[in-house]
Amino acid sequence: MPQLIAMVIVVVGAMIYMFQTFGGTGDKIESVAIKASVITEINNIKDGIKIAAKAGMIEKVASSSTDAVTKLEGLAEMGYFAEQINDQLNLDGDTGTDKVNVYDAISFGGTKGTAPVGEDADTDTSDMKISLATLKGHIPGIYVNLGDGALKDNAAFIEAQIANDLQGIAHIDRAAVSATTGADAIITTGVLQRVPQDTATGGTGTNSDGKFIIYFTDFGTDELVR
Repeated sequence: MPQLIAMVIVVVGAMIYMFQTFGGTGDKIESVAIKASVITEINNIKDGIKIAAKAGMIEKVASSSTDAVTKLEGLAEMGYFAEQINDQLNLDGDTGTDKVNVYDAISFGGTKGTAPVGEDADTDTSDMKISLATLKGHIPGIYVNLGDGALKDNAAFIEAQIANDLQGIAHIDRAAVSATTGADAIITTGVLQRVPQDTATGGTGTNSDGKFIIYFTDFGTDELVR
């Protein structure tokens, strides 16, 4: 009985905290659930990218002398993601074409588009989009865009929460507005020498637009972009 009472107190306390923290609004509480799905989608792509990077299959500029690729579609063609993600990204079949670099997250309404005619020429149907960001000799980045669909109104809250949750395991460029990385490294020693510089804060990017690049710092020196 004491254990049950203690459990009720913990649950009620957590609910009170949530309503105090989020202003008692359903929108903010819903955003917490959305954030969990966003992180799941990020981790699904991260896992495939990490395996591919370990195998030396990610490069900045396409080279005829290697099998490495520069975009998500190329990784999907080689089966580095879950089957459903591979199928969605691989728009034109296993032809070796490497054009599409936007994953329309399935959890947020993403569906398979039509055959591409150019880079990122998919249908962009999802409220969450993910792209591969690369700089030679550095950790592959995961560009996340939450700011162009139905998540836009809560994008600032979700971005801030993700930045807080991942701060111990990743560096996040919150000024980014595309999958284009900054040049060179943040510093010359330690793990951040493998992380590209943040994109210019004087540009159009803000810390509240729902657009950012994540660099997970558990990528080792043998898991960098070629």
